[in-house]
Formats: sequence, C-alpha cells, structure tokens
Amino acid sequence: MIAVSGRVLVLGNALQRVIGRFKNPQKVVNLCFIFVFLFSTVLTWREAVVLEGAYVANQRNSLDSVATLLDRQLQHSIDNLLFYRNAMLYALQSPISTDRTRKSLADFDTLRTQPFWQLRLDLSRSLPMSGVSDEFVNKSPLLDRDEHTLHSELSSALELSYIMRLSDSSGKMPQRMFYASRSGFFLTNTPPANDPNIVSLYYRLIARPYFSSQSLQNNPQRSLKWTHIFNGNDTSGQIVTASVPLDFNGRWYGVLALDYPIESLHNFLREAKYDDHEGTVLLYDNELNPIATSARSLPQHELFTAPQLARIANVVTAAKQGEEGELRMDSRFITWAKLNNFDGLLVKVHTLEEGVQGEFGRISIVLSILWMLFTLMLFASWMVIRRLVNNMFSLQQTLTWRANYDTLTRLYNRGAFFEIARKLSQECEQQGLPFSVIQMDLDLFKSINDRFGHSCGDKVLIHAAAMLSDAFRTGDIAGRVGGEEFCIVLPETTLEEATKVAERIRVRINTKELLIKQGNTVRISASFGVSSSFEFNDYDFERLQTYADHRLYKAKQGGRNQVCNHD
Repeated sequence: MIAVSGRVLVLGNALQRVIGRFKNPQKVVNLCFIFVFLFSTVLTWREAVVLEGAYVANQRNSLDSVATLLDRQLQHSIDNLLFYRNAMLYALQSPISTDRTRKSLADFDTLRTQPFWQLRLDLSRSLPMSGVSDEFVNKSPLLDRDEHTLHSELSSALELSYIMRLSDSSGKMPQRMFYASRSGFFLTNTPPANDPNIVSLYYRLIARPYFSSQSLQNNPQRSLKWTHIFNGNDTSGQIVTASVPLDFNGRWYGVLALDYPIESLHNFLREAKYDDHEGTVLLYDNELNPIATSARSLPQHELFTAPQLARIANVVTAAKQGEEGELRMDSRFITWAKLNNFDGLLVKVHTLEEGVQGEFGRISIVLSILWMLFTLMLFASWMVIRRLVNNMFSLQQTLTWRANYDTLTRLYNRGAFFEIARKLSQECEQQGLPFSVIQMDLDLFKSINDRFGHSCGDKVLIHAAAMLSDAFRTGDIAGRVGGEEFCIVLPETTLEEATKVAERIRVRINTKELLIKQGNTVRISASFGVSSSFEFNDYDFERLQTYADHRLYKAKQGGRNQVCNHD
C-alpha cells in the first residue's frame, strides 16, 4: 500500500510540474482529462487483475478437488498394500504350522522341479499360489530360492492368500494386487488357471521395472515406488504400478505391488470433475508421459511442445509433494498439482475459447461495459476527482513524514525509530544474527546553547545528524531520541564491528569545525555507548539501548569524546 501511494505521489507531482508549464487553461483541462482517463483505466485493470486472481483460484480449486479425491483413493490402496506387507512380516516373524500348511509345503517339495506348479487350497477362502521350477529360478540373477527361508516364506504367503481373498476390494479404481517372490512363485487377486501361462506370467512380473527397482541397490531406503510402462499385452497399452519391497532379517524376499488399469484412471478423472465442464484434466507420470485424461481419450498429437514440456518440468521439479501452481502457454491456462500419493503430476488445461464462454468470460464483458460507463462519469466530473486525489495524497505525504521524522535533523523521531528497531531486533533473533545498538550524546551541548543561542544549537544538531548519516552502512538506521541524544541500530553487526562504526562517527564529528556565526567556529565532540545482543544473549531493543546508555554515561565520566563498549 505504501509503495502504491508513493507511485501515485510521484505521478501527481509530475502532473503538477507539467501543468505548471502551460498558461492556457484549455490545454490544462485537456491534459487533466487525459490523466484522469488513464487513472480510471488503471482502476479497471486492477479489477481485471482481481478477476484474474479469482479465475486462477477457481481453476486451482477445481483441480485441487480432483487431486484430493485421487490422492484419497490412492492412499486407500497404498494403505492396503502396506497392510499386506505388515501381514507378511508378521507371518514371517511368527509362522503358524497347520495340517493344511504342512500338506501344502509337502506338495511344493514334490512339484518344485516341474516347469510350473500351483498350490490350490480352499479356493472359497484363499487364493492359489503359482510358481516355477528350481531351474527357472537358478537362471535369473534377481531370483534366489534360499532353502533356509523358503518354507517360512511359503507358509506366510499362504496366510496372505487368505487375507487377500477376504479383503474388501471395492473402490472407485479397481486394481490388481499381487506378490512376486524371488523364490519363484507369486500370488495375485486375479489368479491364472493351472496352465503353462504361469511361467510367462511370472516372467513378466519379475521382468517389469517395478521388480528390479525394489532391489537393495536401487532402493536402499526400501520405500514405495511408482512405475509406468507401455505394455502391448495390456488393452490400454499402459500399466501403472505401486510397489513396496518385502524384507525380513536382512533378506529381500520379494515385492508386493498394485497394478492400476488405465481405463479405471480415465473413468475416475471423468467422474471426479463433477459439474465443472471447462478444461481437460490429465494425469502424467514423473517423466511427463500422459497416463489418463478426463476427456474421451488421450490426445492423438502432442499436447505440449518440447520447450513447453521443459518449462513445465523446470517448475515441477523444484516443487514439493502436494504443491500447486499455474502457467500460461499460448492461449491456454495450465494448472498443475503434484500429488502426495503418486509420483506424478495432475494437469488441467483451459483454453481461451473455454474461458470466454465460461462464467469468468461473461464477467469480463460486464467489466468492460462498466469501464465504459465509468469513463463517461469521469468525463463529467474529472475536475472534482483531480482536486480530491491531489489533496488527499499531498496531505497523506505530509502527515506520514511528520509522524515518522524529526523535522530538524530529518532522522527518525523517537516513536518511529523505536518501532523499526524492535522489528529489526526480532528479525535478527529469528535468524540467529547479531544485533547492536549505539547510543550517542553530544558533549557540552548545553554550553553551546548558553553561549550562542538555540538557533546555533540547532545548527550543531543538523551538522551532527549529517555526519551521522554519512557514516551509515547499508541497513543501519538512526533516530533522534532526545534533545542532543541519538541512537543507531546496526542489524547483523557484532559488538566489535559496532564499536568500529561508532569510532568512525566520533572521528567524523570531532575533526570538522562548524561555522555557527560570522567569525565564530566551534568544534564539537560526542560520546558513545555500544551494546550487542550476543554479549547479553538478549534481543530486546529497549534493554540493549539501556545497556548502551549506561556505557554512554561511563564514556562521559571517563572524559567524553570516546567510545565505551564494556561495563
């Protein structure tokens, strides 16, 4: 607000200087009308900016609702995935041995050398376990059928099969859940028949990137990972997978994963838009490959050019999970949201045509009509508006200056100085930076008033303030806090540095003579007290000023014209 007022003041002063050059009132009237017209145009532009902000907020809220729903659905699936992993870990830690389990393990020992096999328990309550031969396992470097842990893993997987069968798989986004073991078997909630396809299915499971990405080398943090691949065997041509590793006692057993059908993501985005029919929502993976869209199908041509994709990538890479933003590209408005529970990006594309036909387009037309009516009103009343505006800003400038500055020295007055000093001390405290205070008092100032009069004393004060300002560094501020007493605040400054600044000011004041009357010059001096926050472990400005004031009087008692920085 202060910056805007300052710009208006500058514009008003410039206008008055230009008008002052003209003696013809008609020319002045025409010139004033032009400026008032421009001012009304600026106001209308400001309304357009507010409207644009509302439009941006609307687009953000629209995308945020979709992102929230998608994150919630993904979180539900991820929670299930982590629950299955915890169930497996618990089963590995506390294995249960039953007649049915022992029989299944015995069946496995019999079938393990066959090219493929399947353990089918009570299929009404559990899922079948499918696997491959020892020979298949031995050929793959990623696989390892450890005889010491094999039976415990199989029994744990059998327990998991009961949980997977009984768990509720309902949801807005159906998915395929499976466990792929490094020991050569797998569980899935879409079990295959007992046929040779088991071998090819298991091979596809362990050959996909999600499996190798969960190795100890590729995922040392053992965290959840997302992978997105193009798969010709899938009807949609794409597979999105969330996976977590299963580790126990330092051994990597396998991977628990969820496959999301692309069509279910398409349907979810279409339904999540509700009654907002403007714009197209798209889901991208972490390499900015399109996965799903709220439109009928993914665009047949590239939606963004390579430079535009690079621009999106630069913005998104620096963003954190859950952050949102917007970009303008050509005639399109792009809103993006980084999902919390998916390693990807949700994007909403809104075209100019959709914007004009929408609610905000109609509001823009109304705003244009109002601007025309407002311009006509300005044409009839420009003189009154001009006088009111000029008077208001002139008065504001005068009152602001008088409220904050000392009229004699042109330094901050006591009230404004104390307020600014407190803010600076708080900022330094928050950032852990040093903060120093210098208290300065002119020596024997009363004698100057008594010998030469108060007008000469005022000259001395003005001279001292000028010397003080010349010695400032960037960021230092000073104020007149008493008759001949000044205070300087030095942010990010230690006691030793502040002492050097005080000494520099002292030398400047003491080495120059001041002509106060014709034929009469006087050399003045000042005493200084310095305190610092690090010295007392205290950032309270008023207490630091009190410490500096005590040292100031110690400097006066020590002979004046000196700097004291200790008690």
